[in-house]
Amino acid sequence: MEETLDKLLKNAELTQCACAPGVVAEALERLAAGEAPARVLDDVARFDAVLLVRSAALGAAAGDARCVRALLLALPVADAAAFDAYLTLWRASLAVAALASALAARTGRVGTDIAWRAGLAHNLAAYLPGRAAEAAALAELSARWVAPLDPDGWVGDAVRHHAAPLARGKSAHPLVKVVQLAHALATREAALDGLDVRAALGALGIGAHEGAQLLADAQAMGEAQATRFALTADAARPAGAYGRLAHAYAGAAAASAVRDYLFAAETAESLSRALLASLRLLFGARIACVFEREPDGELRVTPRFDPPQTLTHLSVAADDGLSVLTRALRENRATRFAGGTDADAVIDHQIARCLGVEGFCCQPLMLGRARPALLVCDGAIDAAPALWAQFVAAWTDAEGRFASAAGAPPASDAIPRERVRRAIHEVANPLTVMRNYVNLLSARPGMDVSVQRDLAIIGDEIERVARIVRGITQAEAPVAAASAAEPASVNAVVSELVRMALGTLFAPNKVSVGIDLDPALPLLAIDKDALKQVLFNLAKNAVEAMPSGGHLRFATRRVDSGGQPCVEIEVADTGPGLPAAVRAHLFEPVESQKGGDHAGVGLAISRNLVARMGGRIDCETGPGGTRFLIHLPAPQASATAAVAQSGTP
Repeated sequence: MEETLDKLLKNAELTQCACAPGVVAEALERLAAGEAPARVLDDVARFDAVLLVRSAALGAAAGDARCVRALLLALPVADAAAFDAYLTLWRASLAVAALASALAARTGRVGTDIAWRAGLAHNLAAYLPGRAAEAAALAELSARWVAPLDPDGWVGDAVRHHAAPLARGKSAHPLVKVVQLAHALATREAALDGLDVRAALGALGIGAHEGAQLLADAQAMGEAQATRFALTADAARPAGAYGRLAHAYAGAAAASAVRDYLFAAETAESLSRALLASLRLLFGARIACVFEREPDGELRVTPRFDPPQTLTHLSVAADDGLSVLTRALRENRATRFAGGTDADAVIDHQIARCLGVEGFCCQPLMLGRARPALLVCDGAIDAAPALWAQFVAAWTDAEGRFASAAGAPPASDAIPRERVRRAIHEVANPLTVMRNYVNLLSARPGMDVSVQRDLAIIGDEIERVARIVRGITQAEAPVAAASAAEPASVNAVVSELVRMALGTLFAPNKVSVGIDLDPALPLLAIDKDALKQVLFNLAKNAVEAMPSGGHLRFATRRVDSGGQPCVEIEVADTGPGLPAAVRAHLFEPVESQKGGDHAGVGLAISRNLVARMGGRIDCETGPGGTRFLIHLPAPQASATAAVAQSGTP
């Protein structure tokens, strides 16, 4: 039975192989910067054997940023404690890949790209942590895993026989020969002195001197990529408590990415595709189906995931105490069928045969309208138990949306309070992760002062979002207008807003920014978060009004308004001005004409926030642009001395 179980796990073991932390980091950074996910994978995955093979299974999903992000965040990376051994392994992968590609170019009979891939993946199974097996067994396992790279099987052959004596591959496929020769050059001491290596090079018209140059070029390329991905032996690496904490953050981020990916599905059909992709990519499942309990108590397969037609002829009796399916439902826990004993239920063997697997896992589910069901798949659900639990929970929640829509009464604009509370709870978790991670980064020794300042701004913004979210459920409770008021610098709020939005809102949209801040403004008793939200709303509207770019000006000054001293904040753009229809309902919550995520309530919210601070907001608009003026009451000069304020982004 243990032997059968080992066979069942072999395909899923790939999900446990470690990747290079620097390679994964660059891929995530470039994805976050907005690069096309397929392009990122094409450029980055070619330097990491595990990522190369796992991303090859994405297919069309390689263009889905959510799916790629989920895969990257779920990838295990090299353990810092064993990093030196990992680095040796990674360098060997790159050296063989570079040499195989260069040799392929000389033969002209095999593509350089496929040669690179075969060379990179030649030692794929060696990335499995704690794997103690002979080289032949690892080569065979690697050959099985690289199947997505080449349906014709030549890459698998090259990986399987990469360490065989060169004489054995004399008449083999050209890809096998170049990978064998590349491996010999990269791993054997004084390989160029060997008669077999010289003969193999000579067959390609390459002399010993040129072979030495190819080897030197491959080693130089490896050094360059090690520097690029910060994978040098003396690179600072997180360890101890920091590493454990960072790993916990990565797990939370992976779960968030999976949930985001599933909840992006707009139909039941697209959800099924997302579920199948998640099972395949994150847990190594090659096949999956869903059984549901029918009114007669029997378990039967559903059309979900297009199961084999033969499965529709089978049903599992409710009183079949031997079947792992009924046992999983009864005990409400994941159960595995590995086969190999006389005590197994015959129906379980038949299900395995119909699915074309030796064993499978059963995971109880509760789908829409409390329908008990079972997921049956061949994945390694116990390889990442925390991620698996999050995946099952996200699946149940995502499924419930469509079930509710199918039998729900006519839609209402009102959102149930419990649903709001649940959404707030879900939002609070990733916010906490982000805030803690920012704090952790800020505390790292040697951090540049400017970077610490930027991280402080990010942390403040995360906390501001958290306060806004928490405040949603308190909307019914009367809140004093000045409950969040505190002495604050208006100039500092303006400067911080400009600095925060410079690289994310203004520069990408070709909007230049000018500021003119009165350094003699007094401190005001205001809600800083509210004022920042107002300014950001105005800035965002101004940028959207200048689709081809323009200029945005922020200014502060002391003025008198109706005989009362005030601080005036000006936000002016060089756009075309507001249409008459928009001006007529400027500060009213109306349906936005912008589309996308615009709710049409930004200015209405801004007016209310300013009013709570005892001020008012006005607008002047014309063909030359639009100017918003915010007036906030200031203390009498005789009662409060002016406090110098300054701030530049």
